[in-house]
Amino acid sequence: MLILALLAMCGGAFAQGTTEKKKREKNPNDGSFWLDLKAGIGITTSFDKSTVPFAYNGLLTHVQPGFTYEWKRCHIRFGAGLDRTRYSSLGGNAYNISGNFEFLYSCLKPSANRWHFWSGASLNGNFDLKQLPSLQNASTNLSIFGNLAAEELVQCDFAYEKGNPAHPWMTAYFQFSLPLFAVASRPGFAYVMDIPAEEGALQRLVGPNESLFKMFPGCATDLGFTVNLRNGNRFSFGHRWDYLTTGKKGAYRYDNTFRTYYLKFMFKI
Repeated sequence: MLILALLAMCGGAFAQGTTEKKKREKNPNDGSFWLDLKAGIGITTSFDKSTVPFAYNGLLTHVQPGFTYEWKRCHIRFGAGLDRTRYSSLGGNAYNISGNFEFLYSCLKPSANRWHFWSGASLNGNFDLKQLPSLQNASTNLSIFGNLAAEELVQCDFAYEKGNPAHPWMTAYFQFSLPLFAVASRPGFAYVMDIPAEEGALQRLVGPNESLFKMFPGCATDLGFTVNLRNGNRFSFGHRWDYLTTGKKGAYRYDNTFRTYYLKFMFKI
């Protein structure tokens, strides 16, 4: 009897272990992690009163590595980008180094496993370095920006099979970003001035700057679609529009628009 009882217990434990193993195989991990690489081209439109009193356009190239993590109803993304804009009319370049951290939460359960609605926030910062030799001693200046933004994302899935919506082959998306407030450091007056030769490079860049604070300093939209491969990898085509402004008053006035068409690869780890 004792031997039979032990065999039954072992059999039950084995059956339970097999069931748990199958369950784990069916859902190996609630979370998914991707390494991201985004690249694109576009147009930058700038109005920078500290350098010239008119708007000017340039050709933009963009690259941004990062990562995406999805866990249950949470969506976390980080990216660090570099934009280079060539201004042919002024014979110079601008370099924009940016970083952003984004957290979104699925506030509503998916509608029929097709529509998804996300809300959250993001922290963003960037350094804008302009080098325009034709402006002589106003040729190089640095602007620093940081903001906290509200984020809204809408997605629509298109399934491989009508009866299997859990594995969509494509996802269309639209994201809207509204910065709530921002801090910035900008040249506070026309940048043509006498710079003492003994000043260092950093002092020349940020010494004449003034700090400012602004509510709702712009907005951004992102529209595109993602192809979901069966091995878990993804790639996206999209168009992003960013607008950043310090307002219409002051010699430090700055308005910048980035219009980028991009291709993004996501490699599942």
